[in-house]
Amino acid sequence: MNNMIYQLTSFIEKGLHLVILGMVLFLCGYEISYAISSGIIKVQNVLMIFIYLEIMQMVTIFFSTGKIPVRYPLYIGMFALARHISFETVAGLDSLYLSASIALLALALVALAHRDRLVNKKGPELPKL
Repeated sequence: MNNMIYQLTSFIEKGLHLVILGMVLFLCGYEISYAISSGIIKVQNVLMIFIYLEIMQMVTIFFSTGKIPVRYPLYIGMFALARHISFETVAGLDSLYLSASIALLALALVALAHRDRLVNKKGPELPKL
């Protein structure tokens, strides 16, 4: 019974990861087609495409290793916050709070790198291309 439940949840998880990948590919294509049709490539478009690429890498690593490294959501969060600060109307203390959030995410990345060095652990095995 437990094995059947595990297989079912594993199947659902992989299916949802495929849905996420499909949505990200659609959004990335939409971002590229918008830049081409408008004739203007903006930095915010490039940052969004970069965020989409990070999500695609995260899903690819999940399918090759069965795990999601913690650092990818941290990178995505940092870039999303940086994009928000750069291109949205943010004033006063809000910009300070968002900047502090980026600093906390960067500190978490440093802590993860330090932890990996302490336990002599390598990062996740990336798929061979």
